[in-house]
Amino acid sequence: MTTNATAIAHTNIALMKYWGKADSKLNLPTTSSLSLTLDEYYTKTTVEEGPEDKLYINELPQDSKRVHQFLNVLREEMGDFPPFTVISVNKVPLSAGLASSASSFAALTAAVAKFNNWDLSNEELSRLARRGSGSATRSFFPDFAIWEKGDSDKTSYAHHIDVPDLPIALVVCKIAGTVKKVSSSDGMVRAQTSPNYQAWVDESAKQLEEMKAALQEKDLEKVGQIAEANALAMHELNLTATDRRFTYFNQNTMKVLDAIKELRAQGYLAYATMDAGPNVKIITNQEQAPAIKEALAKRFRKIQFDIATPGPGISYE
Repeated sequence: MTTNATAIAHTNIALMKYWGKADSKLNLPTTSSLSLTLDEYYTKTTVEEGPEDKLYINELPQDSKRVHQFLNVLREEMGDFPPFTVISVNKVPLSAGLASSASSFAALTAAVAKFNNWDLSNEELSRLARRGSGSATRSFFPDFAIWEKGDSDKTSYAHHIDVPDLPIALVVCKIAGTVKKVSSSDGMVRAQTSPNYQAWVDESAKQLEEMKAALQEKDLEKVGQIAEANALAMHELNLTATDRRFTYFNQNTMKVLDAIKELRAQGYLAYATMDAGPNVKIITNQEQAPAIKEALAKRFRKIQFDIATPGPGISYE
């Protein structure tokens, strides 16, 4: 008899952003998004029967409300199952814009599915995981994935996309590892009050097609250009929100963004992307990533820099 199940999911970074909901209850997005799964950051989650739904992250007890609500969504969708103690080892800084919820809810969904012997494809699992965290849809797949926005619960899910061998790398600038003052969920709601929001949605649809073409053409510079334009426009929405405008940027964020422009002027392949947090990810190739990391580490001695490369899809233990 199965008493526990374990799954491992890697985080992903959206090169085309998810920033806004068409349906908050179902977590349906306003845009389709495209991501890169990262090898270096992951969540390992074990579920085991317990007296009630509880959550532990890195051996510390956590507020279990969000996990309990999500598990109840799965129970309603797939049929009842016992209460779970959820034990997660998170190799991702929490709430700092490195997509910790993506790997967490993907791993949780997969572990629950394994425990219950659900015979589901990764696309079907991604649809279920969406109810916990939209970005989790993309963490079931290796390398590049697209989360199709869809127009209903059944049509909003992610899938892998085949991309010719592309030597992409990210230089991750860990500017802050603290909890965000504005959560992603609240930030999206506020950003959607920007008068520029619909224009961003419309432009994102065009950029997604351009991004897919650039990936197939192995044009990493074009990939970086599109990703940077999409991300910076997303963050501009936060600044133009009519409901409590805000920013995730801090002084070091701005300094690193300026440094990226300087690196480009020096001939480096370097483009910025950012999620909901102050940390900056630099899109480059695997050959130049070490030199970019070294140059920035000398300039910003209090910021930690890592190199991330394409990662695997969901796995089990």
